[in-house]
Amino acid sequence: MIFFSFELQKNSPSLFESNLNNIIIFIKRKIDYLQKKMYFATMELLEIKNTFNHPLLNRLIKNYRHFRKQAKKTDSDCFRVYDRDIPEFPLSIDYYAGKFQVQYYSNEGSEDVPDDLTEAVETGMKTTFGISNNDIFWKIRKKRALLEQYEKLSDSKDFFVSKENGISFYINLKDYLDSGLFLDHRPSREFIANQAASKAVLNLYSYTASFSLYCAKAGASGTVSVDMSNTYTDWARENFILNGFDLKTNVLIREDCAKYLKQAYDRRERYDIIIIDPPTISRSKKMEEMFDINTDHYDLIISASKLLRSNYSIIFFSTNSRKFKMDEELNGKFKIEDISHRTIPEGFRDKKIHKVFIIKLK
Repeated sequence: MIFFSFELQKNSPSLFESNLNNIIIFIKRKIDYLQKKMYFATMELLEIKNTFNHPLLNRLIKNYRHFRKQAKKTDSDCFRVYDRDIPEFPLSIDYYAGKFQVQYYSNEGSEDVPDDLTEAVETGMKTTFGISNNDIFWKIRKKRALLEQYEKLSDSKDFFVSKENGISFYINLKDYLDSGLFLDHRPSREFIANQAASKAVLNLYSYTASFSLYCAKAGASGTVSVDMSNTYTDWARENFILNGFDLKTNVLIREDCAKYLKQAYDRRERYDIIIIDPPTISRSKKMEEMFDINTDHYDLIISASKLLRSNYSIIFFSTNSRKFKMDEELNGKFKIEDISHRTIPEGFRDKKIHKVFIIKLK
C-alpha cells in the first residue's frame, strides 16, 4: 500500500516528499529499535540451550543474563561479567557493545597468558557468545615497579561506541591498557551527576572526561576538564562531540593539574563540584616533578579547596592506591566522608578497587 500510494502521488511533489519523509522516519525508528536489540541478540539463544558443563562458562552466562537486564533498563551496553570468581581463572572480563576485554592478573609478573588458559577461554567464549577472535581483547595486569609506565600497546586507532546510562563513549580495546571508560566508577559518575544540575564543575585528571559528560547531561552550568595528555584531551573532545554537548560550556584544557589550580585561583575561578581522580604515580616531561598521590594529596586538596564556591560545594576525591591514607591534618581542616563502600558496582569482587572521599569546607 505504501508504494501504491507513492505511485499515485508521485506527480504531486509535496505529497510525495511528505510520504517519503514519513517512510524515512519509519525506517530510522526501526533501525534504532533493531540496534538496541542487536547487542543482546546472541545471548538470547542461551535461553534455550542446556547449561554448559564448565564452571567459567556457567558463571559467564549467569552473570551476563543478570547484568544485561539492568543494562537494558538504563540504556547501557557495557558492564563487568566476570571478576576472578573462580581461583583457577584469574581474570576479569568486561563487556563493551558486543566485544570483550579479558584481563589476566599475573602473580609472577609474566607478560604472557598461559596457552591452556587462553585456549580454554577463547574457545568457550566463542562457542557461548557466537563471537570471533576479533571480538576478544587480552590485557596483562601485573605488579610494576614504582616508576614503570604503561606503554601504548599499538596504534590501530580502532575506536567503537559503547553506552552507559544513555551517554555514548568512544572505546578502544587495542591501543591502551585501559579502554577509555573505567567501569568501576559507574556509581561514582551517577553520584556526581545527581548533584550536578546548574552547577559549575571542575574535573581534574579528567582522562576521557566521563565524569564531565555525566555532568553535562545532568544539566551542569558548565564543566572544565583538565588533563596533561594530548591523547586523552582529544579523546574527551570526541566524546563531547559524539554526544552533541556544547564545547563552549564544556571546556577541555591540556595542562598539569597542579599548575592549573594555581592559575585558576589567580583568575578567581570558583566551582560547586571539583572532581579529583588522579593516577597513583605520574611523571612526565611536562611536569616539574613526579606526582605521587600518597605523598602529594595534601597540597592538591588544599589548592583545590581554594576554588570551592561555598560550604555547600564539594571535592570528590578518588584514588586506586591501596596504600592510600588521608593526611590527618586534612581532617582538622575539612569535613571528610569516606563513601568508598557506596561506589563499588555489583559484579566487582575487589571492594578495594578504589577509595572515594567527599570533602567539604568546615
